Amino acid sequence: MSTELKIQANQSNAQSSTGPRTEEGKARSAQNARKHGLTAQQLLIQPEDREEFELLLARYQNEIQPRGQLQQTLFDELVAAAWNLRRVRTLQAEIDMLDLQYDRLARHHSRLERTFHRSLKELKALQTDATLHALLPRLVRHRTPFLAAPLVIAKRSQQRVLEQLAPGAQAPPNLPKQAAQAA
Repeated sequence: MSTELKIQANQSNAQSSTGPRTEEGKARSAQNARKHGLTAQQLLIQPEDREEFELLLARYQNEIQPRGQLQQTLFDELVAAAWNLRRVRTLQAEIDMLDLQYDRLARHHSRLERTFHRSLKELKALQTDATLHALLPRLVRHRTPFLAAPLVIAKRSQQRVLEQLAPGAQAPPNLPKQAAQAA
């Protein structure tokens, strides 16, 4: 346990600290340990890349036009994976092929490609189902199960997120019977 004298000495030393003082300096200092940002919780977009990201986002938004919360969530995953794939290609071009970092980038590249294609597949399934369901006559529509079963897709996505946060954990068995039958 610290004595009163040690506490006072620490407080005195802290007053003459040469660490960052401005918000900009603190933000820059917080990024010191970051190598590539591909595993960051938030999508990493440098200020100089913001315009390019916004253009990519607008093009995907225009082409895919997600509807509903589930499609929007999958769409966000798709855009994040596409953006990070672009960043991986840029980073791969910058480093030596024999470097250890290249192996890590290759693993991130594979993971991001899988995320991109899975999200795209699930988005297409949801959009196709919604379109086909809308084409059915009203009398038949309520009795016809969805092909892609949005709740099943949501549960699969929820399980993937849970596995990333706590490997080996299982999602709660709260899938309704109707969604399980549609799967």
